[in-house]
Amino acid sequence: MKSFDEVWSNLQTNLKVGTKIKNWTAYRGYLGDVMTIAGVRENYIEIDAPKAHNIQIAPKDEFERVWEMWADYKSQKVKRHEFHAITRCSKYIISILHWCESA
Repeated sequence: MKSFDEVWSNLQTNLKVGTKIKNWTAYRGYLGDVMTIAGVRENYIEIDAPKAHNIQIAPKDEFERVWEMWADYKSQKVKRHEFHAITRCSKYIISILHWCESA
């Protein structure tokens, strides 16, 4: 498994403003929502989500916390709702991490 630093570097390099990412879950696959990357910053990613009134900010440290549980989430040992205690951006972070692995 890649280190988080490798994953974050990959996101910083390959994730571009305007990239469209489908909402994804380990349990149900792709769902209807599509988010758009609004900005890629050193310590966070900005997301334009269809049902959000403002640009959403997903901080690097929250990506790292989700990444620490990523393998267990993908193998369905961890449920998506368990991320709510560590980030309010779990929906976006999970989908972006999945995009990163699939790109």
